[in-house]
Amino acid sequence: MKGRHLAAVAIALVVVAVVLLIGLGSKQESARVGGDDAASVPVKVEAASRPPTAATLTTTLPSAHSQPATTSDLLPPAPQASSVSDVDPRRAYGSRNAPITMEVFSDFQCPACKQLYKTTNQLLLDNYVNTNKVYLIHRDFPLPMHAYSRIAARYVRAASQLGKSEQAEKALFENQEKWEQSGDVDGILAGALSAADMGKIRAVAKGTSLDPVIDKDVTLGKGYNVNQTPTTIIHHKGQTYPVVGVVNYDVLHSFLDQLLSQK
Repeated sequence: MKGRHLAAVAIALVVVAVVLLIGLGSKQESARVGGDDAASVPVKVEAASRPPTAATLTTTLPSAHSQPATTSDLLPPAPQASSVSDVDPRRAYGSRNAPITMEVFSDFQCPACKQLYKTTNQLLLDNYVNTNKVYLIHRDFPLPMHAYSRIAARYVRAASQLGKSEQAEKALFENQEKWEQSGDVDGILAGALSAADMGKIRAVAKGTSLDPVIDKDVTLGKGYNVNQTPTTIIHHKGQTYPVVGVVNYDVLHSFLDQLLSQK
Protein backbone atom coordinates (compact mmCIF):
# COMPACT_ATOMS: atom_id res chain seq x y z
CA MET A 1 0.00 0.00 0.00
CA LYS A 2 2.83 2.41 0.84
CA GLY A 3 4.39 1.84 -2.59
CA ARG A 4 1.08 2.58 -4.33
CA HIS A 5 0.63 5.72 -2.24
CA LEU A 6 4.08 7.08 -3.08
CA ALA A 7 3.64 6.27 -6.76
CA ALA A 8 0.36 8.18 -6.69
CA VAL A 9 2.13 11.14 -5.11
CA ALA A 10 4.78 11.17 -7.84
CA ILE A 11 2.09 11.05 -10.54
CA ALA A 12 0.20 13.85 -8.82
CA LEU A 13 3.28 16.07 -8.80
CA VAL A 14 3.80 15.48 -12.51
CA VAL A 15 0.13 16.31 -13.21
CA VAL A 16 0.42 19.53 -11.20
CA ALA A 17 3.53 20.56 -13.14
CA VAL A 18 1.91 19.76 -16.50
CA VAL A 19 -1.23 21.73 -15.64
CA LEU A 20 0.90 24.69 -14.58
CA LEU A 21 2.93 24.55 -17.78
CA ILE A 22 -0.20 24.44 -19.93
CA GLY A 23 -1.57 27.47 -18.10
CA LEU A 24 1.66 29.37 -18.54
CA GLY A 25 1.92 28.36 -22.16
CA SER A 26 -1.22 30.30 -23.04
CA LYS A 27 0.55 33.51 -21.94
CA GLN A 28 4.14 32.79 -22.92
CA GLU A 29 6.29 29.87 -23.87
CA SER A 30 7.93 29.63 -20.47
CA ALA A 31 8.78 31.51 -17.31
CA ARG A 32 11.62 33.96 -17.55
CA VAL A 33 14.62 34.27 -15.28
CA GLY A 34 15.54 37.75 -14.04
CA GLY A 35 13.59 39.80 -16.59
CA ASP A 36 12.47 39.89 -20.18
CA ASP A 37 15.95 39.46 -21.63
CA ALA A 38 16.93 36.39 -19.61
CA ALA A 39 16.81 32.72 -20.56
CA SER A 40 13.66 30.68 -20.01
CA VAL A 41 13.14 28.27 -17.14
CA PRO A 42 10.75 25.40 -17.94
CA VAL A 43 9.52 23.52 -14.89
CA LYS A 44 10.19 19.81 -14.80
CA VAL A 45 9.34 17.38 -12.02
CA GLU A 46 11.25 14.16 -11.63
CA ALA A 47 9.13 11.25 -10.44
CA ALA A 48 10.60 9.24 -7.59
CA SER A 49 12.71 6.40 -8.90
CA ARG A 50 13.32 5.09 -5.37
CA PRO A 51 10.67 6.85 -3.27
CA PRO A 52 11.07 8.83 -1.21
CA THR A 53 14.86 9.27 -1.02
CA ALA A 54 15.35 9.81 -4.76
CA ALA A 55 12.42 12.18 -5.28
CA THR A 56 13.77 15.31 -6.95
CA LEU A 57 12.09 18.51 -8.05
CA THR A 58 14.17 20.35 -10.61
CA THR A 59 14.15 23.08 -13.22
CA THR A 60 16.56 23.75 -16.04
CA LEU A 61 18.69 26.82 -15.41
CA PRO A 62 20.79 28.85 -17.84
CA SER A 63 24.36 27.58 -17.92
CA ALA A 64 25.57 31.09 -17.04
CA HIS A 65 24.60 30.39 -13.46
CA SER A 66 26.25 27.02 -13.14
CA GLN A 67 29.78 26.12 -12.20
CA PRO A 68 31.61 23.89 -14.70
CA ALA A 69 30.43 20.41 -13.82
CA THR A 70 31.18 16.89 -14.89
CA THR A 71 27.79 15.65 -13.69
CA SER A 72 24.39 16.38 -15.19
CA ASP A 73 22.21 19.25 -14.01
CA LEU A 74 20.15 16.78 -12.02
CA LEU A 75 21.55 16.15 -8.58
CA PRO A 76 21.81 12.50 -7.51
CA PRO A 77 19.97 11.38 -4.38
CA ALA A 78 21.75 13.02 -1.47
CA PRO A 79 22.91 11.09 1.57
CA GLN A 80 20.48 10.86 4.46
CA ALA A 81 20.95 13.50 7.11
CA SER A 82 19.53 13.45 10.63
CA SER A 83 20.43 17.08 11.39
CA VAL A 84 21.80 20.23 9.81
CA SER A 85 24.91 21.77 11.34
CA ASP A 86 26.83 25.06 11.02
CA VAL A 87 23.73 27.23 11.02
CA ASP A 88 24.10 30.97 11.55
CA PRO A 89 20.86 31.86 13.38
CA ARG A 90 21.05 35.36 11.88
CA ARG A 91 20.69 33.81 8.41
CA ALA A 92 17.94 31.36 9.33
CA TYR A 93 14.20 31.82 9.75
CA GLY A 94 11.58 29.93 11.73
CA SER A 95 11.85 27.26 14.38
CA ARG A 96 14.73 24.80 14.51
CA ASN A 97 12.13 22.27 15.69
CA ALA A 98 10.08 22.57 12.48
CA PRO A 99 9.48 19.18 10.81
CA ILE A 100 11.10 20.34 7.54
CA THR A 101 14.44 22.10 7.12
CA MET A 102 15.30 23.85 3.85
CA GLU A 103 18.81 25.04 2.99
CA VAL A 104 18.81 27.49 0.06
CA PHE A 105 22.19 27.89 -1.66
CA SER A 106 22.01 31.28 -3.34
CA ASP A 107 24.06 33.90 -5.20
CA PHE A 108 22.92 37.54 -4.98
CA GLN A 109 24.08 38.24 -8.55
CA CYS A 110 22.18 35.27 -10.01
CA PRO A 111 18.94 36.22 -11.86
CA ALA A 112 17.37 32.85 -11.06
CA CYS A 113 18.01 33.45 -7.36
CA LYS A 114 16.28 36.79 -7.72
CA GLN A 115 13.29 35.08 -9.32
CA LEU A 116 13.09 32.50 -6.54
CA TYR A 117 13.28 35.29 -3.97
CA LYS A 118 10.56 37.37 -5.62
CA THR A 119 8.11 34.60 -6.58
CA THR A 120 8.47 32.03 -3.84
CA ASN A 121 10.28 33.34 -0.78
CA GLN A 122 7.52 35.44 0.80
CA LEU A 123 4.85 32.78 0.24
CA LEU A 124 7.14 30.19 1.79
CA LEU A 125 7.75 32.46 4.79
CA ASP A 126 4.06 33.24 5.27
CA ASN A 127 2.68 29.73 4.86
CA TYR A 128 5.43 27.45 6.15
CA VAL A 129 8.19 29.27 8.03
CA ASN A 130 6.02 31.55 10.15
CA THR A 131 3.70 28.63 10.95
CA ASN A 132 6.60 26.50 12.27
CA LYS A 133 6.42 23.96 9.46
CA VAL A 134 9.73 24.87 7.78
CA TYR A 135 13.09 26.01 9.14
CA LEU A 136 14.60 28.07 6.31
CA ILE A 137 18.38 28.55 6.11
CA HIS A 138 20.15 30.88 3.67
CA ARG A 139 23.48 29.55 2.40
CA ASP A 140 25.90 31.75 0.47
CA PHE A 141 27.13 30.13 -2.74
CA PRO A 142 28.80 32.89 -4.80
CA LEU A 143 29.65 31.58 -8.24
CA PRO A 144 33.12 32.35 -9.69
CA MET A 145 31.73 33.93 -12.87
CA HIS A 146 29.86 36.59 -10.87
CA ALA A 147 32.39 39.30 -10.09
CA TYR A 148 30.47 40.94 -7.27
CA SER A 149 28.49 38.11 -5.67
CA ARG A 150 31.03 37.51 -2.90
CA ILE A 151 31.12 41.23 -2.09
CA ALA A 152 27.32 41.17 -1.86
CA ALA A 153 27.46 38.14 0.42
CA ARG A 154 29.92 39.94 2.72
CA TYR A 155 27.66 42.97 2.97
CA VAL A 156 24.55 40.91 3.76
CA ARG A 157 26.48 38.91 6.34
CA ALA A 158 27.64 42.15 7.91
CA ALA A 159 24.09 43.52 7.84
CA SER A 160 22.84 40.36 9.55
CA GLN A 161 25.01 41.20 12.56
CA LEU A 162 22.79 44.26 13.01
CA GLY A 163 19.58 42.33 12.36
CA LYS A 164 19.27 43.93 8.92
CA SER A 165 19.77 40.94 6.62
CA GLU A 166 16.20 40.96 5.29
CA GLN A 167 16.43 44.63 4.32
CA ALA A 168 19.82 44.06 2.68
CA GLU A 169 18.62 41.00 0.73
CA LYS A 170 15.56 42.85 -0.53
CA ALA A 171 17.60 45.86 -1.67
CA LEU A 172 20.15 43.73 -3.52
CA PHE A 173 17.67 41.46 -5.29
CA GLU A 174 15.28 44.26 -6.25
CA ASN A 175 18.14 46.37 -7.65
CA GLN A 176 20.26 43.55 -9.06
CA GLU A 177 20.45 45.03 -12.57
CA LYS A 178 21.88 48.28 -11.17
CA TRP A 179 24.79 46.91 -9.16
CA GLU A 180 25.71 43.77 -11.12
CA GLN A 181 27.33 45.94 -13.81
CA SER A 182 29.13 48.44 -11.59
CA GLY A 183 29.62 46.42 -8.42
CA ASP A 184 28.15 49.28 -6.37
CA VAL A 185 26.73 47.04 -3.65
CA ASP A 186 27.56 49.70 -1.07
CA GLY A 187 25.59 52.38 -2.89
CA ILE A 188 22.50 50.22 -3.22
CA LEU A 189 22.48 49.31 0.46
CA ALA A 190 23.18 52.91 1.47
CA GLY A 191 19.86 53.78 -0.13
CA ALA A 192 18.03 51.21 1.99
CA LEU A 193 19.77 51.43 5.38
CA SER A 194 20.65 54.27 7.73
CA ALA A 195 24.02 56.02 7.59
CA ALA A 196 24.82 54.75 11.08
CA ASP A 197 24.10 51.15 10.09
CA MET A 198 26.11 51.48 6.88
CA GLY A 199 29.12 52.72 8.82
CA LYS A 200 29.07 49.57 10.94
CA ILE A 201 28.41 47.32 7.94
CA ARG A 202 31.29 48.78 5.91
CA ALA A 203 33.71 48.28 8.78
CA VAL A 204 33.09 44.53 8.57
CA ALA A 205 32.22 43.97 4.91
CA LYS A 206 35.17 45.73 3.30
CA GLY A 207 37.67 43.25 4.70
CA THR A 208 37.88 39.49 4.33
CA SER A 209 36.91 38.53 7.88
CA LEU A 210 33.58 37.10 6.70
CA ASP A 211 35.10 34.92 3.96
CA PRO A 212 35.55 31.87 6.23
CA VAL A 213 31.82 31.66 6.99
CA ILE A 214 30.96 32.16 3.31
CA ASP A 215 33.47 29.49 2.34
CA LYS A 216 31.96 27.14 4.91
CA ASP A 217 28.60 27.45 3.14
CA VAL A 218 30.28 26.77 -0.21
CA THR A 219 31.93 23.66 1.21
CA LEU A 220 28.60 22.44 2.58
CA GLY A 221 27.03 22.99 -0.84
CA LYS A 222 29.73 21.01 -2.59
CA GLY A 223 29.04 18.21 -0.14
CA TYR A 224 25.53 18.07 -1.62
CA ASN A 225 26.97 18.24 -5.17
CA VAL A 226 25.62 21.76 -5.65
CA ASN A 227 27.03 23.31 -8.84
CA GLN A 228 24.43 25.94 -9.73
CA THR A 229 22.17 28.42 -8.04
CA PRO A 230 19.64 28.43 -6.62
CA THR A 231 19.72 24.93 -5.20
CA THR A 232 17.53 24.01 -2.25
CA ILE A 233 18.15 21.00 -0.03
CA ILE A 234 15.02 19.81 1.77
CA HIS A 235 15.39 17.64 4.88
CA HIS A 236 12.52 15.67 6.37
CA LYS A 237 12.59 12.67 8.72
CA GLY A 238 16.18 11.80 7.88
CA GLN A 239 15.65 12.01 4.12
CA THR A 240 17.26 14.63 1.88
CA TYR A 241 15.69 15.99 -1.31
CA PRO A 242 17.69 18.23 -3.72
CA VAL A 243 15.66 20.88 -5.55
CA VAL A 244 17.60 22.46 -8.41
CA GLY A 245 16.55 25.82 -9.82
CA VAL A 246 13.41 27.93 -9.53
CA VAL A 247 10.55 25.63 -8.65
CA ASN A 248 7.01 26.98 -9.00
CA TYR A 249 5.52 27.73 -5.58
CA ASP A 250 2.40 25.65 -6.28
CA VAL A 251 4.53 22.59 -7.02
CA LEU A 252 6.70 23.21 -3.97
CA HIS A 253 3.58 23.71 -1.86
CA SER A 254 2.19 20.34 -2.97
CA PHE A 255 5.52 18.62 -2.27
CA LEU A 256 5.92 20.13 1.20
CA ASP A 257 2.34 19.24 2.14
CA GLN A 258 2.95 15.67 1.04
CA LEU A 259 6.02 15.47 3.26
CA LEU A 260 4.10 16.93 6.19
CA SER A 261 1.32 14.38 5.72
CA GLN A 262 3.69 11.43 6.13
CA LYS A 263 3.29 9.58 9.42
